Amino acid sequence: MSQPAPLTLHLYNENNEITKTCTRTFVPWKMLKKGVRLHKQLGSKSPEEYEETDIDELTGYIMSVFDGQDLTIEMLDEQSDITEMITVIRSVVNRARGIMDPTLPPKA
Repeated sequence: MSQPAPLTLHLYNENNEITKTCTRTFVPWKMLKKGVRLHKQLGSKSPEEYEETDIDELTGYIMSVFDGQDLTIEMLDEQSDITEMITVIRSVVNRARGIMDPTLPPKA
């Protein structure tokens, strides 16, 4: 079985240049539970409807996914892109969905 593509999150400076790239190939099982909950919670909302607590939960989740990669809340607050943050959650959920759904073709 091939390794899935790593989860990736870029941090940007004020000139929209990438200053840091965080990656993670191995995703612990516990991240699925949290990812599914956040995906349901945030997936039905547009970004304009996000509450401050939604953003705090998303930030905490991303910190957990990329644990040990020298990230801080301030870095995510100032340098992350919302599209990439949401993509990380969706990627965790979709990765698990592909593994758990026997009707999907195996990955090459």
